[in-house]
Amino acid sequence: MDLREKRKQCNKICVTKQRGNGEKMEFNLNENPLAKVIAPEKIDYGKEGLVCLEDIVYASNDREACRMDMVYPAGQQEKLPVVIWVHGGGWSDENLTRKYLPSRELAELSKRGYVTVSVDYRLTGKAPFPAQIEDCKSAVRFLRSHGQDYPVDVNRIGVWGESAGGHLAQLMAYSSDREFDNGTNSGVSSVVQGVVAWYAPCDLRTNKEWPEDEEIYNRLFPEKDARKQAELRKAASPVCYTDRKNPPSLLMHGDVDRLVDYENSRLMCERLKEAGNDVELVTVPGQGHGFFEGEAYYGRIYAFFDRILKGSLS
Repeated sequence: MDLREKRKQCNKICVTKQRGNGEKMEFNLNENPLAKVIAPEKIDYGKEGLVCLEDIVYASNDREACRMDMVYPAGQQEKLPVVIWVHGGGWSDENLTRKYLPSRELAELSKRGYVTVSVDYRLTGKAPFPAQIEDCKSAVRFLRSHGQDYPVDVNRIGVWGESAGGHLAQLMAYSSDREFDNGTNSGVSSVVQGVVAWYAPCDLRTNKEWPEDEEIYNRLFPEKDARKQAELRKAASPVCYTDRKNPPSLLMHGDVDRLVDYENSRLMCERLKEAGNDVELVTVPGQGHGFFEGEAYYGRIYAFFDRILKGSLS
């Protein structure tokens, strides 16, 4: 009996959602919560031959410090490529911070010869869009401005994010230096060389993704002027940047995600390919919104960053 048949036979609360391709999918709200939240594994970095630097202030905005944590191999003398992790949480969840991360997988990435960095950014309770992307791009600028202080190769920076963090990761990758350049170290390059985006919303011009939670959008875009709000929503939509020459992208999305529909990543992949960009979409069968289960998926991420950040840069 397949998963869909099991759901049909269950006498619990079920809902039906129509996917972008017209297919109708039935979900059990009790069996399948909208989003899976995990407790990240506690890592003893010293025992694993890693250095962990916490609470590095990379920007100060509105009297609030934005912080990052950094992990890299102990005794490192050479400069290493960097992968920045951007957490999700609907741009607003104070319980999901830079500490909400795939800690084991990022530690393994550091062991493979990377500096991994996890960043906080201003949430919508503090500031509306574009504060979030301005902060994330400021984190890149900070690393480039302080390359002498840390073992970072300022020419090899990738970004990886989930959900709202995946959305911000895409904006980091697809926007130019001139866009969202309104933070600390303004004027320093914020270009990144590659992006991994997990189940990221791609079009914020409508309230399509969270229609049951209008407040998410009201906090992100509180602008009352309709024209200005439309401009902000367009600027916040990664799908509006796909016709450019963009850095390589690895998109990953569960095919039963009820919070951010799989159609988002399918559409992004299609549009990026049409513009001649290097992009791959990994469909994760049977998994919804939340960190993926299965070592093979993380292996794809390691291989992607090895190819993009350890290969020869053109």
